[in-house]
Amino acid sequence: MTCSPSRRGRTLALSLAVVAVASGGCRAATLAYGTDLASARVHADALAAAIEHRFTQVTRTPKFANARLRLGRYAMAPSKLVNDTALWTSMRSTRIGADRDLEIHAGLRGGMFAFTARQAVPLPVQLGDQRHLMSLKQLGEDEWLWRTDVDQAVGTLPPARVNDITRALLQSAERPAAVMRADYRSAFPRTTEAIGRLLTLDSVGTTAQGDGSTLVTMQITVSGDRLRGTFPAYAKYIAKYVEPARYRFRLSDRRGGDFFDAHALNRVLTMRFRSRNGELQPLLGAARRMPDTLSLHVDALAKISFFTVGVTAMQGQFVHVNTARERGWAMRFTSDPKWHLPFIAERLLRTPLRRPFEGEGVLLRMSFQREEDGPTLLRRTAHMAVRESAIMRFLGNLGFTALSDFAGAVEDEENRFLAEAFSAMRKDIAAIR
Repeated sequence: MTCSPSRRGRTLALSLAVVAVASGGCRAATLAYGTDLASARVHADALAAAIEHRFTQVTRTPKFANARLRLGRYAMAPSKLVNDTALWTSMRSTRIGADRDLEIHAGLRGGMFAFTARQAVPLPVQLGDQRHLMSLKQLGEDEWLWRTDVDQAVGTLPPARVNDITRALLQSAERPAAVMRADYRSAFPRTTEAIGRLLTLDSVGTTAQGDGSTLVTMQITVSGDRLRGTFPAYAKYIAKYVEPARYRFRLSDRRGGDFFDAHALNRVLTMRFRSRNGELQPLLGAARRMPDTLSLHVDALAKISFFTVGVTAMQGQFVHVNTARERGWAMRFTSDPKWHLPFIAERLLRTPLRRPFEGEGVLLRMSFQREEDGPTLLRRTAHMAVRESAIMRFLGNLGFTALSDFAGAVEDEENRFLAEAFSAMRKDIAAIR
């Protein structure tokens, strides 16, 4: 629960890659990017190119490189950051305390994607460019509000097309498993090979229902074994942090019906959903239209150092953002979850753990938005309040352990892996007929 935009960017990129290959409907989804083959190729290639840029020969100015490490180290202890004049691009005093901003411009220049800290960064226009804004606002003596906004120019994809792409992905799964496999292997062979070094679609099961819907089960193995030859540091990190992770995400409506279920255990990610004409249906019972607002249930446990930490029974709202110029998803968590902490933390006061979920709660939002005469922006937002305390500092230290292990060779290799994957995807897009 830190404010690092780079980790969310990688999660986004890898998630898009998983969806593109594992859904089994790559060609249909790509065609849904436009009204005809030519426009579909342009829009799909621009999105893939923008993400490829983000992971191409990444460099950072000394100011941002220092800021990034300090933000990761003290995200849960903001008092250590607030008076660091070398960190922020702007500092303001308020009646309560202090407001701080760190603005970043990032873009591909001379074959390198460079992050530069500076004031008054405008919204990006050039393909792949990003604007990052990280803000820290003091709410009280020991309370702080983090806000992170990231905007990236991803071409001219009309946001309304996002719904068409999602529908095409789901509808493509309403076919026999063998047909799905043949589709993604023939339509996206380079992408399949590139991502297959980390993710393998082990099994696909489709069961036709009497009402015309299809129940789909997919199992994807996440393993660093095939990375060891070319990405040894990244493979080691995957084995240490990603493979042992356990998590589950469920989307349900007010009636208690689950519309999507994904869980990871022992390196295997299992996804279950039911689709009819490209629209999700409840996994069990009679078909009915999925509402725009769903309940999101999250369990997430990870091993860091000698400890297994995380949350279970975390509940929030999952909202489809659907306006004239914006399409996306917003998640808000306002319910205190059950925390799983090492015995060392058991004696610490747990009250501060409730603070992020009070009031407006924790917000995570991702959407595609386009204004007139401008590029389409992929927008990501995160809000979280923190009450500084011993237990929050303890969690921050654990998180920084993983961040420290990631920095350096691991990050460089992950960047190269993702850049290669999206480069392969662009070649496959260009070859679609």
